[in-house]
Amino acid sequence: MAGFSAKERLVASVLSAFPGLKKAIKWLYISLNAVVYRKNYTSNVNGKNVSKIKQIEMHNGGETFFGYYDKPCSNNGNILFYHTQQLTKKSPSSKASIDVMVKTDSGEIITIGITNTYNWQQGARAQWLDDDKVIYNYLQKDHYGARVYSLKERKVVTEFDMPVQDSYKNEYFLSINYGRIMKLRVDYGYRNLPLPSLEEMNKLDNDGIYKIDYHTKNSHLLHSLKDIVAFQSKPLFAECSHVVNHVMIRPDGQGFIFIHRYYQGKRRFDRLIYSDFKQMKILADDKMVSHCCWVDNSTILGYFRHNGRDAFYECDIDSGDIKCNETMSQLGYGDGHPSCYGNLVVFDTYPDKSRMQHLFLYDRKTDVVCQLLEVYQSIAYMNECRCDLHPRFSDDGKHIFFDTVYSGKRQLCYVTLKNPHNE
Repeated sequence: MAGFSAKERLVASVLSAFPGLKKAIKWLYISLNAVVYRKNYTSNVNGKNVSKIKQIEMHNGGETFFGYYDKPCSNNGNILFYHTQQLTKKSPSSKASIDVMVKTDSGEIITIGITNTYNWQQGARAQWLDDDKVIYNYLQKDHYGARVYSLKERKVVTEFDMPVQDSYKNEYFLSINYGRIMKLRVDYGYRNLPLPSLEEMNKLDNDGIYKIDYHTKNSHLLHSLKDIVAFQSKPLFAECSHVVNHVMIRPDGQGFIFIHRYYQGKRRFDRLIYSDFKQMKILADDKMVSHCCWVDNSTILGYFRHNGRDAFYECDIDSGDIKCNETMSQLGYGDGHPSCYGNLVVFDTYPDKSRMQHLFLYDRKTDVVCQLLEVYQSIAYMNECRCDLHPRFSDDGKHIFFDTVYSGKRQLCYVTLKNPHNE
C-alpha cells in the first residue's frame, strides 16, 4: 500500500518543531514518492456502493468548488457552489473575484453574487440559511461583511457589517476575525485588507467570537480572545499569538465548538473548546486538534490528539468522555474531514505516496468502513492551493459532494449512494 507508515508520521511529528525544515523535506519527499508510486489511473470508484463521479460544470469552462465540509451545498435539489476562471493551483488574488452560484433543481444556473473575499479552502463561507436564502462574505469598503441573497426575489435582500463563519438557520450567525486568521494561517484568511499590526494582534479584548442576530442585526462579543486565553491559561500563552477558527454550531443551535490556536513563532498548538454562549468548556487539549463535526447535540467526532495519540475520537460534550474510534483510525491514513448524516460518516484522506486521495464511508451502527473511491491530486496543488476532498452529504443524505482536481482542474463533484440509509 502506498500510504505513509507510522515511522514516517513520527518523523513528520518530530519535524513539526522545525516548520521551515519540515516544509523543505516534505516537498522533496512528496515529489520523489509521486514519481515512484504513481498509478496508471486518476480515479477509481467502488461501484458496489456509489455511482460514477458526476461533475458540476459550467458551459463557459473555468473551475468550480464549494470548499469546507461542515455545510451541505445542496438544499431541496438546489446546489450552491463557486465558479472562477482563475487557475486555482495559484494563490487567490484580492484583485480577482469568484462567482457565487446556484444550480437550481430545474437545471438553471444563476449567479447570486460576486466576491473577492475568499480562499480555496472555504470559499466565501457561502451557506444556506433556509430554502430560499444564502449568506456569503464580501468586502464592504474597509471591512469584511456578509450579504444575503433570496432565490425567490433574485436579489440581495440584506447586508451585515460582520462576516459569517457559521450560521444557525435564519436566526443568527457567528463571526470571527478573518484578518487575524490571514496573519497566522493564509489558508483560511482573506487578503483584501492590510494585515493587522503587532499592536492589533496583541489587543485581545475586542476580538474573538461575535454573535449576530439575523433579524435585528444586533451583535455582541460572546467570548473575547482575552477571555479565551485566560480560560485555563498556560504559561506558554504569554509568548504566543492567538486566534480562533473553525466555529461549528450545534445541530439544535444551543451551543458551538471552536478551535483556539496559539502560535509560538511558527509552531502551532490547538485546543478544542465548547461554549453554550455563556460558559466555555475544554474538550481536547493535547496540543493538536484538526477536523471535527457534530454527530448529534451531545457528541463530537474529530481527529485530534488524546493522551499522546493522534486518532479519530468521539467526545461527549456533557460528560467530557473521549473514546477512540479504532475502526476509522486503524485505516492508517491519519487525518481526514468527517461529515455525518444519521449513523453514516463520510471522511477523506490527504494524498498518499501515489498522490491518491481516498474517500471512505463509515457506519457507526455496524462499525463497518468501506472505501468509496480514490482520486489523484497533482503536486501542482500544494499548501494553500491544495484541494482537500472536504466531503459533505447532500441535505437528504443520498449524495456525497466533494471537491477534486483529478481531472486537471478544481471541480465540485458528487456520487450517489446506492444504499444511502442501509435499507
